[in-house]
Amino acid sequence: MNTQNTNSVTHYNCFHLLIVVVLLIIIAFLTAIPKNNGLLHKRIEQDRQNVLDDCRYIYIDLGTNIGIQIRKLYEPKLYPNSPVLPLFQKIFGNHSAQVCSVGFEANPIHTAYLKKFEKYCWQRNWKVKIYTSTAVSTIDGNVTFFTSWGQERHYDSGASLSFHKRKKNVTIQAIDLVSWWKREIHNRKRPPGSPASRIMMKSDIEGHDMTVISHLILHGIYCSIDLIYGEHISKVYKESIKTIQRHSTSCKAELILLDDERYNTQKLPFRI
Repeated sequence: MNTQNTNSVTHYNCFHLLIVVVLLIIIAFLTAIPKNNGLLHKRIEQDRQNVLDDCRYIYIDLGTNIGIQIRKLYEPKLYPNSPVLPLFQKIFGNHSAQVCSVGFEANPIHTAYLKKFEKYCWQRNWKVKIYTSTAVSTIDGNVTFFTSWGQERHYDSGASLSFHKRKKNVTIQAIDLVSWWKREIHNRKRPPGSPASRIMMKSDIEGHDMTVISHLILHGIYCSIDLIYGEHISKVYKESIKTIQRHSTSCKAELILLDDERYNTQKLPFRI
């Protein structure tokens, strides 16, 4: 009986490991994205003054929409009882004003509002950079994004990179998250003797989350993140990562399934 139980556990763990391996292999097929990335490189050069320089606390927001999760970080009193607030407290403590935030939003519908929000943050002395009309991917290039123009008042939450015959398509830039991470986070300027970083990331990129997270694992970045949360992460995938982490003594990352949609459609006034 004990032998049967042991075999069952072994098969269970092997299954989870297989899932992760398959997800990593999928990454190779994403290289079919066209490499017309001259505009992206030009844009990166324009952003060479790294907003993350000298930052100890970092929040990365994949799938920013209208920036509500970022605003919850800096103004939690405006969003009482939001499920994400205890996570912010866990990672950043009482240092939210010192957190540097970077968001990525693919949907062009939100660009104008996000530019206003970013300006508001800087007026409040919060270091925030939002990449608008930019999809998070495993490679730099251009991708087709499907959105519903005219649905701004509904925040077009169903827009995505997946084909939809009833939605309009637009070409946007895709950014290789690993390359960006190495350049902007790993290589950011830090004073000698600085305390260890505290990094938190949200992933809400409409079903592409597990591919991008696997990309971070493959390139050794995942374990440098303290906490990752999102809704488009399967329980099997989460358990597979736990299986891998059990064989590591240095991987601190915590992956949490969380769908915090509270207040997502509320555009509160920007008051300085």
